[in-house]
Amino acid sequence: MDYICIFLGALFCAGGILFASGKGHIHLSAWKKMSVTERECINIGPLCRNVGGMILCNGLLFLLKGCWDSFARYGFLPAMVVWMLVAGADLWYISTRGRYQRQ
Repeated sequence: MDYICIFLGALFCAGGILFASGKGHIHLSAWKKMSVTERECINIGPLCRNVGGMILCNGLLFLLKGCWDSFARYGFLPAMVVWMLVAGADLWYISTRGRYQRQ
């Protein structure tokens, strides 16, 4: 067992759940510094679920690595590469599409 990975996995899972529930963004300094008009232009609910889901997936990968030796040896690196590709594609989707902006 890798206790550091279990700790990080639990931390990422908690952060992902916090974001997905819509309660994590209010603690970010960038959100606090935004003007009210900028905040009103963002559809924050679906955006928080998206970001929270990605953080939660990362946490689950770390939990698997910490608890399961075979996954740590053979599956963690490919799973993290796939996660990074999906996270990059998700970031591109968020920045180029207007799904999370209110009209």
